Amino acid sequence: MKTLKWMGAVVAATLCLTSCLGDGNNTASGSSFAVAGVAERSYVPVFNTATYGPLYSPAYASQLVTGDCYAVSYEIDFNSAENANASSNGYYTANVTILDEIPHGIFSYAQSDTSALLPGEFALTNAGVSVYSGAYVDGNLFVGIAYDGDDKQVNRYTLYWDTQEEPTKEDNVSTYHLSLRVAKERDGAGTTAALTEYSAFNIGNDIENIARREGREGAKSFNLKINYLSSINEKDSTDLTWKSFTVPFAAISESEN
Repeated sequence: MKTLKWMGAVVAATLCLTSCLGDGNNTASGSSFAVAGVAERSYVPVFNTATYGPLYSPAYASQLVTGDCYAVSYEIDFNSAENANASSNGYYTANVTILDEIPHGIFSYAQSDTSALLPGEFALTNAGVSVYSGAYVDGNLFVGIAYDGDDKQVNRYTLYWDTQEEPTKEDNVSTYHLSLRVAKERDGAGTTAALTEYSAFNIGNDIENIARREGREGAKSFNLKINYLSSINEKDSTDLTWKSFTVPFAAISESEN
């Protein structure tokens, strides 16, 4: 499995949306997470994005595998002949560059015992999502994971969600609790540095089910609260500190159910 490893500053600079609309150019450029799929109306291979929806790239069309995840940059000319029928085609034709592939992490419904370390588990310096780059695309949640380690080590990323556990209310919003746990599977032989990686987790079925249920109960939104290990006491490996980040989602109203 290919693992994306970027320095934190590079990630922030690369994956920050930089759309450019105006000056009469009627163009847009930027970067986003994307999931390979097929356009619903025309059945051509596309990059599904959270910024401009499906993007068709002639250069990559034959290479895309449905469900694969990417970080991409794009340029769209809305006045081009290729985009004259964008509304009926169901996609924009764009000049797309794949910045890197984003591997899928493991998604588990098992309970996660946060009082004990998993084999090879280590603490993270930070974790979270980038809203401006499309944190949730086509059923996939893209999570950034920062840590100090070897740039060639191989890690295992697991997102635990016991969906039988009832949500709590935080600021009167239903909040579902998950755990992100990262374990080293193989040592590297590279350079020790501050690293940031991204992993995608396919949680679309559960998000849709909860969005519909919350909507039927009159809610407009709900949250995922994802806990991650932030420190391990060097003298006592059972003394663990956890932090968390929150990902908001819209509920599906009764009229849409």
